[in-house]
Amino acid sequence: MGTRYPRSPWPPRDRPVPASLAGRTDTTLSNEPDRLCWKWTANGTYSGQSCCSATFHGSTLCCSWKLVWKSWAPLQVRFFHWLANQDCCCTADRLARRGLQHHPCCLLCDQAPETIQHLVLACPFARQAWHVTLAWLHIPAPAPEHDPSVMDWWLHAKDTTPPTQRKALQSVALLVPWMIWKHMNEFVFDNVTPSTTRLLDKIKDKIRWWAKAGTQGLKSCPAPILACPLICMIVL
Repeated sequence: MGTRYPRSPWPPRDRPVPASLAGRTDTTLSNEPDRLCWKWTANGTYSGQSCCSATFHGSTLCCSWKLVWKSWAPLQVRFFHWLANQDCCCTADRLARRGLQHHPCCLLCDQAPETIQHLVLACPFARQAWHVTLAWLHIPAPAPEHDPSVMDWWLHAKDTTPPTQRKALQSVALLVPWMIWKHMNEFVFDNVTPSTTRLLDKIKDKIRWWAKAGTQGLKSCPAPILACPLICMIVL
């Protein structure tokens, strides 16, 4: 059998120019030989740096990258905030847009439509958790009220917080929304009745363990606050 060669991807030279190209006015033909020109540099010369930069062309910048990714929070907490900042959490408003079954109001307060902004910031249930947690850690920052996102609240809250407590504020800004989200999911999937007392106890326990693990800012909190209850010291 004779050798078979793959078909060339290029059209024959005598094939007419397609109509889609023939009508273009931004192309100038000349008798000079063709040359390759790299569009991502000013001089038209290829470089590895320009190629790497070109892969990010058209990408969007997450304004909260410093709060989320430059922190000591566990990866699952950071990933949750990354989704929340893009409004990609499965709250009732997103379920409604997809025609999926959902509750018409917030499951924690039953007063307003459930969005990620309402759930972790504006909900009375969440605002109480924020207020008590900040007061417990002696952080003089106002609790969120009508802020559009955790990032917006953190940016203006740290201006009213002493420099020595700003890292603790950052840890709280990541932990409290995550614990509220988990508490809501316990109600949805485990049929656990929402309780601010139980939520606050879990937040305080988590803060103690984060401080024991060396989380930035929390190690400087008053010793009585970080003293673990006896039940937490029992190893099962």
